[in-house]
Amino acid sequence: MEMHKIVMLVDSSMTLQKVMTEDTQAVMKRLEAYGAEIVYVDDQKGWSRGQFVEYASEVEKTGPEKFPVNEEFLKEATDAEIIIANFAPVGSRVIEKAKKLKLIGVTRSGAENVNIKIAKEKNVKVVVSPGRLAEPVSDYTIGLILAESRNIARMSVTDHQGEWMTDAPNSSYIKSLVNSTVGLVGYGIIGQKVAAKLQAFGCNIIAYDPYCPAEVFEKTGCRSVSLEELMKVSDYISIHARLSESTKGLITREHINMMKPHAFFINTARAGLVDEDALVEALKEKRIGGAGLDVFSVEPIPKNHPILSLDNVTLTPHRAGNCSNLTAVSLEILVDEIERYLKNEKLLHEK
Repeated sequence: MEMHKIVMLVDSSMTLQKVMTEDTQAVMKRLEAYGAEIVYVDDQKGWSRGQFVEYASEVEKTGPEKFPVNEEFLKEATDAEIIIANFAPVGSRVIEKAKKLKLIGVTRSGAENVNIKIAKEKNVKVVVSPGRLAEPVSDYTIGLILAESRNIARMSVTDHQGEWMTDAPNSSYIKSLVNSTVGLVGYGIIGQKVAAKLQAFGCNIIAYDPYCPAEVFEKTGCRSVSLEELMKVSDYISIHARLSESTKGLITREHINMMKPHAFFINTARAGLVDEDALVEALKEKRIGGAGLDVFSVEPIPKNHPILSLDNVTLTPHRAGNCSNLTAVSLEILVDEIERYLKNEKLLHEK
């Protein structure tokens, strides 16, 4: 059997400890059937989450070339056929040194940490792992819908020092999800997973996404509508669009004013997609039913922010994508792609 050397550079986000968990190793061991030898190089720097976020932001802006190369990684990459990295830099020095390199796999949906130009010049394919956050974020979205509409956190007996809270701001319009209309703004991988999970609750799903093919709507049992119709008829509105120059401020004050008086607004995507001031005003004036928010224009939320005084919101600290098995989920998507490469099949997620 032909041998394939794979070198994985673990970092302060996708740590060696996470990679060596039972569920993650079960994913990685699938490659052994193809004669893969996997070498792990530890590039953890002991950074705090804040330090890593700062580093990752810089990588996304500038690419990999300004950052030092892990020398052990450079040595192991010399005869590697495949390199796997999360946010660790894979720049020209690594690619040029790795004479046998054929494939670079990134465990995220972006490959800013890879010098793609040099990789292409060397006929090295670069693949990514789109949708790695789809399951945890879609789960979390359902959780926020239930938490806000059914007051799960708000009625916590612990928070009320053991006293039973029998009334809530939305007590007069709490309903089961069955037969509710849920409007999804953005119908990509995450939006489609949210739809499937809510359909199991008996919800009717509509979505606004001008880039989504008509056959996807048809296949998934979702009706395509205009943004204006979605805002007017939905009992729950959930945001799943990507933030870009064209989508910034997508949900305007006028759109928020179209919402039903008892509708709930859910955002686990990006705060910049929404006129936050208009949303806060609508909540404060009780012109909509409530909101479940995981993203904010300033994070953490300033202590004097008016949203903190409202009784019709559920607020969480930008953790929708966080789960203990995220490493395994991310690597499963990438391992699927590596298997396609090893079987000489068409790659689905090449950059």
